[in-house]
Amino acid sequence: MSLRFRLDQGSRPHGRPAEACVSTPDVAWVPLAAAGADVASAASPFGGIVSLFSTLNTATSGLTVSSSSLGVIGDNIANMNTVGYKGSRSEFADFLPQDVFGLAGPSQIGTGAGMNNLQTLFGQGSLEISENPIDLAISGDGFFQVNDGVSDFYTRAGQFYLDKDGYVVNAQGLHVQGYNATNGTLGATLDDLQVDLNAIQPATTTEITVSATLDAEATVTGGVSALTLDGANDTLEDAANAADFAMSVTVYDSLGVAHEVTVLYEYAGSNSWNWYAVVDGNAVTDTTTGLPAAAVEDGAFAIASGTATFDTDGVLAGFTETQTSASNAWNFTGAAAQDVSFDFGLDTALQATEGNVRMLAGESAHSGITQDGYPPGDLVNLGVGADGLVTGRYSNGEDIILGAVVVAKFSANAGLERVGGTLYRETVNSGSPVVGDPGTGGRGAIVGNALELSNVDLEGEFISMITSQRTYQANARMVDTANSTLQELVQLV
Repeated sequence: MSLRFRLDQGSRPHGRPAEACVSTPDVAWVPLAAAGADVASAASPFGGIVSLFSTLNTATSGLTVSSSSLGVIGDNIANMNTVGYKGSRSEFADFLPQDVFGLAGPSQIGTGAGMNNLQTLFGQGSLEISENPIDLAISGDGFFQVNDGVSDFYTRAGQFYLDKDGYVVNAQGLHVQGYNATNGTLGATLDDLQVDLNAIQPATTTEITVSATLDAEATVTGGVSALTLDGANDTLEDAANAADFAMSVTVYDSLGVAHEVTVLYEYAGSNSWNWYAVVDGNAVTDTTTGLPAAAVEDGAFAIASGTATFDTDGVLAGFTETQTSASNAWNFTGAAAQDVSFDFGLDTALQATEGNVRMLAGESAHSGITQDGYPPGDLVNLGVGADGLVTGRYSNGEDIILGAVVVAKFSANAGLERVGGTLYRETVNSGSPVVGDPGTGGRGAIVGNALELSNVDLEGEFISMITSQRTYQANARMVDTANSTLQELVQLV
């Protein structure tokens, strides 16, 4: 409610002090605020008391927000060395003001300030190299997903460990989520990530891939064949010396035992080459009789043979096998049966594969000969790639995929709920996580052997601390001033 008085210029109502009236250049009706500014209260010391109490409340709110700001700053500084910590920022707003009515219409007097929001700053922190191979950092957006057996949580802190069962866990024992692998193949179900710490079993050689360049100027060195490979007359060395070209590779049987296979080439004329896959005859056994293939020690025995034909451009054009597993079946002695195929770079459509066997002018040379078997091996190291793949390196030189770490991305990181331990929880405001491979769909890439440090800017925090401290001091002075004035006013009552 407001009171209206008709005032003449330079005059005032009887019994009212001049400062309680508002004069105008002429004659006007002047409204005065009913709360703290009406004529009655302005003329009374009690109105001043009410106003001073309002001032005290306003200054007290300033003390409160300054104290809250210092608390947030202190929390940020305290977590300077907390891995994956994201700093916070206080956001303040003024309280609902009171209306004051004047000539130009109503205006407002502020009544203080309060904390409006506490915002978590999810900017990227610096990365630090770590000696732990499964210490991980995310470069970009997203979070690691961990589970306590009941609920999922999300974190940027990648200080992970392997427990006694090979599970990847954080310091609180929560399990990192990902995809597990079986025999190097990833599964499709998101689960607690577990690394198989056991030694790997041997893998039997099933394919030998040959890459070589054969001499286009070679000549026939004797008869139909200068090689006799029945295991009785020639040693492996003799066979290699008699051939126009030879190359060897180590293969593995079902027990993981290594054997040497030598591929021999003999020019047969008309752009054709005979080839033989040769082993020590004592190392193989006839699958029918169970007897060794060799009649004498170190006898060279062909386990496969055929003919390779090249066109006028030196490209492999035809390939035939003269000795196959259907006509002769042999096993490495003491091991289970195995089929080994030879890839010379010709597919079923008779199209030569670039980089395998071809014929060009110049001395014959091999580009490489590889096979897909390996002996048993112990796990010696772990590594995590940018795509999240967890790879085990074994004592036999093999690298095998053991699992994959995933990254969860939210549409609104600011909506996540902090639950302590650098963990966050999904809320309605954050939206549901989109979990997937690192480096895809806007998700950040994984950096192995690294940790993301706190993103707190210490210099900025010191500046904010000084500002908040000065604000606190100023509001404290305001409280002191209002208190002193109130004491003087009380003495007038």
